[in-house]
Amino acid sequence: MKKRNIFLVLLILVLSSCQSKKATDLKTTLEQKDRTAFNVMVGKNGPSERKLKCLIDGDFNGALKALEEEEQAFDKIIVEINALQTDDIKHGNELKAAAANYYTAVKELELSERLNIAQQQISLNKANAEKVRDAATHKQLQLSRDKLEMHKTVNKKEQLLAEAKKQFDLVNHLN
Repeated sequence: MKKRNIFLVLLILVLSSCQSKKATDLKTTLEQKDRTAFNVMVGKNGPSERKLKCLIDGDFNGALKALEEEEQAFDKIIVEINALQTDDIKHGNELKAAAANYYTAVKELELSERLNIAQQQISLNKANAEKVRDAATHKQLQLSRDKLEMHKTVNKKEQLLAEAKKQFDLVNHLN
């Protein structure tokens, strides 16, 4: 009788500690989105790299086109995250929301470059009056301050995402 009770207790412990396949799949999918976003922002020949090359060459239209590609890539990531099914996964909705909020903040940070590109174009155009170029340069400084605040927002969202991942891993017995 004791052997049978011990076996049942062990069986219950094993079954209760098993990792949820859905939770594992959700974690894997979000890790893939991380890699996709990383490649968009710093990948070789990615949109961000092309944008920088265009800015160095003074090709503002090319930079804006690369920025549009970056926007589309982030939109796709965000839509795919929001479409994930998390109903019966413990803390799945919280993790999904934190991930979507983080990528939305990163997207807004990256897209803030649009205004900066327009001001660079004005400030470098010799046909513009000196006052116009100076105003554009001043606006660039203000945009840099705004971008610093956006970085703070992204960092907060990243911390919230990290905490949501930690909690998700804990309740779903993932490492």
